[in-house]
Amino acid sequence: MVTIKNVLLTTQITALEVKLRYVFLGEGQYLHIHNLDTGKRLATHKVFEAAVVHGIKIRPVKNEESRSWVVGVWGQKSLAVLLYKCQPGNEICSLIEERRFEDWIIDAALEDNLSHIVLATAHNSLIRYKLQYSKDLEELPYQDTFLESEGNCLVHEGKEDCNAIKTDTNSFPAKTELLTWKNTRWKPDRCVLAKVDCTENCILYCGHIVLMAGNWESAVLLAGTVFSQVLIWGPWCCTDPAGRIPPIHCLSGHEGVLFSINFSVAQGLLTTTSDDRTLRMWNIIPKYPLSDAISPPSLQLYNREQVQQYWLDAEITEKHICYGHGARVWQSLILSSCVVSVGEDSKVCVWDQQGKLVTWWKAHDGSCVWNVAAAEDEGQLVTGGGDGSVKTWSLNITDSPKSEPLLNGPWCLTEKETPLIENEHSKVTDASPQLPASENGEGQKAEMLKNGEFSEVIKFEGNETTEPCTKNNPYQLPKATDFPRCVALVGVNQFLLAMDSGRLFQWHSENATWTLVWDDPRMQKYVIMDTCSDQKKIAVGMLCGVVLIFRITGNGNWEKHLEATLCQGKIFSLLWLGSDRILACGPDGDIVTWSLLEVQGSLVKERNHILPPCKQRWVSAACIVPSRVPGGYYLICGDRAGSLHLYHQEDSEPRQSIRGIHSKNGVTSLVIHEGFIYSSGRDGCVRQLKLFDESMQVLTVTRVSNVTWVARVIFLQGRPLALCFHDVNLKFWNLAEDRAVVEVECGGGHRSWALHASRSDDQLVFFFLKDGIPCIFRTTLADKLMPLIKSPVNTRETMCLQTLFHVEGKTFFAMGGEDTTLRIHSVHGLESHRSLCVVRSHISNIRALCRIEWQGAVSPAGSDKSVWLVSGGGRAQMKLWEVTLNHISQRNLLSAGSGLQGKVAVAGSGEENSYQQEQAQEENTSITCNSSREKMLNVGCREVTSHMIRTGNNKTWKSQELTFDPETRYMDATAFWVTDQLAVIVLASSDGILRFFVFSQCTEKVTLVCSRACDHCLLKVVRVPIQTRHILASAGTDGRVVFWDMKSIVNWLCTPDVAVNNPPPSLELHQLAFIQSHQSGINSLSINYHSEPTDEKSYRSLTLATGGDDNKLSVWDVIIDTSEDGFTKIAVQFLCTAVGHASQITGLEWISLNLLVSTSVDQRVVVWELCHTDSTRQQSETGTDNPGSAPQTYLRATSSAYTGVPDVKGLTVIPINKNSSSPNNSETDLLQRLFVYGVGLQVYDLDTSVGEL
Repeated sequence: MVTIKNVLLTTQITALEVKLRYVFLGEGQYLHIHNLDTGKRLATHKVFEAAVVHGIKIRPVKNEESRSWVVGVWGQKSLAVLLYKCQPGNEICSLIEERRFEDWIIDAALEDNLSHIVLATAHNSLIRYKLQYSKDLEELPYQDTFLESEGNCLVHEGKEDCNAIKTDTNSFPAKTELLTWKNTRWKPDRCVLAKVDCTENCILYCGHIVLMAGNWESAVLLAGTVFSQVLIWGPWCCTDPAGRIPPIHCLSGHEGVLFSINFSVAQGLLTTTSDDRTLRMWNIIPKYPLSDAISPPSLQLYNREQVQQYWLDAEITEKHICYGHGARVWQSLILSSCVVSVGEDSKVCVWDQQGKLVTWWKAHDGSCVWNVAAAEDEGQLVTGGGDGSVKTWSLNITDSPKSEPLLNGPWCLTEKETPLIENEHSKVTDASPQLPASENGEGQKAEMLKNGEFSEVIKFEGNETTEPCTKNNPYQLPKATDFPRCVALVGVNQFLLAMDSGRLFQWHSENATWTLVWDDPRMQKYVIMDTCSDQKKIAVGMLCGVVLIFRITGNGNWEKHLEATLCQGKIFSLLWLGSDRILACGPDGDIVTWSLLEVQGSLVKERNHILPPCKQRWVSAACIVPSRVPGGYYLICGDRAGSLHLYHQEDSEPRQSIRGIHSKNGVTSLVIHEGFIYSSGRDGCVRQLKLFDESMQVLTVTRVSNVTWVARVIFLQGRPLALCFHDVNLKFWNLAEDRAVVEVECGGGHRSWALHASRSDDQLVFFFLKDGIPCIFRTTLADKLMPLIKSPVNTRETMCLQTLFHVEGKTFFAMGGEDTTLRIHSVHGLESHRSLCVVRSHISNIRALCRIEWQGAVSPAGSDKSVWLVSGGGRAQMKLWEVTLNHISQRNLLSAGSGLQGKVAVAGSGEENSYQQEQAQEENTSITCNSSREKMLNVGCREVTSHMIRTGNNKTWKSQELTFDPETRYMDATAFWVTDQLAVIVLASSDGILRFFVFSQCTEKVTLVCSRACDHCLLKVVRVPIQTRHILASAGTDGRVVFWDMKSIVNWLCTPDVAVNNPPPSLELHQLAFIQSHQSGINSLSINYHSEPTDEKSYRSLTLATGGDDNKLSVWDVIIDTSEDGFTKIAVQFLCTAVGHASQITGLEWISLNLLVSTSVDQRVVVWELCHTDSTRQQSETGTDNPGSAPQTYLRATSSAYTGVPDVKGLTVIPINKNSSSPNNSETDLLQRLFVYGVGLQVYDLDTSVGEL
């Protein structure tokens, strides 16, 4: 007996509704309920056995204050009714279990008294179905389903339904009936009270039921047909002699099939979406307006006579045709102020009532958006995508922030009008004709003397024909000799501007005036500024090596705090390292760190460091990492050559340098968060590093989509955000959700800019120079950083999956697919999933993933060592990765995270300014709560090398090797270590060639050493690990399994001082045997070892199982004879075959000596038992057709489950017992973790220890 328990399901979101602050979503067979404000999952319930949830309708039991709702759920031909109660405990119970109908359900609506439900079917029919409850809705007992649903034994027509399973609905007991057509087909139901058909008996792609009076007598169906029409009819209309009802309205205009229809009675508006990529708005003009003086506007109810007359006399005309989508439009949503549409192109388009496109954005990283819903206050929009994610968006479309230029400032004065400053205490005079003085001939001035320093507020007054010196002057400005050179930002209201003439001004946004803070000739022609993390100080560097530190006073004014000479010569970069330490980089890479003694008002020199020689030899980013020694630290610097350097506080030379980690354009920022180092650069990547034994190691690399370069990385309440530039636009990018938060045109990042972001102030302020004019961009953050309801696993189809580690109950795995990304995830417990990293490196899809295994045996699944991972796919591209599992001490995280609280302020002047980092208080709180754990697990992924057939390595165009098929794809891969430094990588290609590569761990390079051409496209390749023998098994589209001997390659690699780059021409493969297993392609192949692969026996028996496009499972017995030295003989014996699925088999794995699990495109997971008996019993129990006279072996299906993953591509199994060491032949592996992947991912736990087989 085998039990199959669901652990995780993430696939396309096919239904979505919002009620109050709760999000109801349908995913596969499940209904999930989340909190809209936090994204936390409150409850989940398995609704259907083998159907997908397509729609949800919610009605309150009494009123909205009761917080109890009846939830109608339908999908395909199934219907179920649930009861959800928010308080207490977020409980779900089934009112009516799954009921199956003879036709597809396209829409449903609950009547007001909740006693009936109206259904629309795909053949243009309406059904009235009676809902029979066991008890009154208020008295019905509830069942706790918090994150784990329990089945209910329901009552139907007064009798107990004994077929209901009383165990966890995520489990499938082995003794339950297998999923077949017979037990899922429709059965007559006496609760069907009425069924009416339309005279237009055509297929409907969509439909919308309107119950304006809340009952069957007022029902109207808006039906979208395959003939691009909208048919409007109801069960109360007149019938023809055959009893069918003709439509009362027929709307034409679309040029493709309709996918959704929506209707608003308050606005008299009907919207339709179609295959023709348009959204169309229809205006409904009734002859007699509806009136309802009793009910409030939110609960308008009408009598059935009014409703019937409304539809009979209404005039419906096409109002607007809206073009904005680039692909099919799936759904629309009518709101009070706008209409929202979503489609296949991943766009969310917002239209006004006149059909004008107000705004649009990409929602799900290229994946289609299936559903859209809005909160009841219409402040938030919720979308569900094909990537399995559910995201929230702000609907505050009236707030479209734009940058505001600060015109007519001090830089607008011409040379004749420039104020002359005789000495430090003289007043600034001005006689500008554009900015005339007051009646006494002078501008009004306010002088302030603070700590012996003079500052002057200049207020320019105008007359009736002249504009004052404010930010909103529309007139053309005279050409000025002075201009802004550098900007700085402190908080959300302190804007500092350094001029080319050496003057430092402050902009007051409250009264739109400028204040002269400082005037110093030494600041002429060159100045750099950086803001301190405490948001109270600013440092100004000059050409002469002098640094001025200004600090803000209690009344908001600035004063000079101290002055010091930090370098001998020009200061190339000036960076704050915390609130009391500053770094200055001078000529020839001279780095000096200084400690600020704020009470004494002085700087104390700490240490000199030398930057290694490079083209532009100065520091562009720096950070400090605390060491284990109290008070000690490491200094990490990034330079303009894209390198990182690690210094100890006492060393002048770097202890480690990683050259060109961010390409040649430079490192832009370094941030410490939770003990990890995050670096960004002009290569468009963000890298995560960690210090191990006084050396930096790269853990992950994330390439930000659609940006030229990344300027900064900051953290807001634990969320990683990247400040990026692309062409002339600034993008504030959410790295976790991979989407843009804010985008503004700024002219490019090479100009001076500064940014401040704070969740506490709900402000994002960007201060920058554009065309020589300072500009300010302000926006709110609360409506930009909306909560993520559900995170995605992959944005497109998953083509391959490889398990990496299983440690402390967590399974780490890598997956690749059509979106060209390599993603690493972890799963632990029920619905506990975490995305660890996303790597964008492949230029085409990823079709193959494998680990480099140890020779002769599979490496332990629970090993905590590093794993070498091979990925291959389109364009004949292969990459090699090193994936490491790191145990990070919680104490180190706490010490590294201390002192980093506060707001985030990021300032930049080209590449020479610095960043500030925020770590919210609640992040520290979450770490403290888990401080009882000594260690936490983290995965690092490093790209080691890459290879492409077309280009080779560093060759000119004259020496390029021509490829016969430039679109060659790698379909499968296997790899193993021959020595402790050399590994063989075998790739099966779509051009029918087996390619053999050798990887050297010393040089970290791969070399193509030989290849073998076959007659057909190769789909699978696996290694048969036999001691002293090296055998491969390959399968292709010809239905054959071929065994190959690799001894010549392995013997060559085992020779001393082997030259990998110079392979001998004698390397070749020898064919040992072949099996004609299927009539067409073989998609899956698995080998069951009867003994340990390392056993030194002359005969070894293996059981080979294959699954193919002909829907068959084929099992063979393979005997390998190694008795003769240097020779290998293979004998093959057919065992059995079985038609196990309704479509092609895509995944197959052995889970024990006699248990086999398979999956198919028919979305079924079946566990098979390999039985041995006589032929008579075998033919009576199964319908197999085996060649041979008296077969003694057959396959018997013992358990099955319906997976919610469409278009299944394969499966992977890993043992999760602590003492297990092999996934194939250990009888103690009673618990297996099964991964089924395709358009989504589902994880099961298989328990083979329940009962006896």
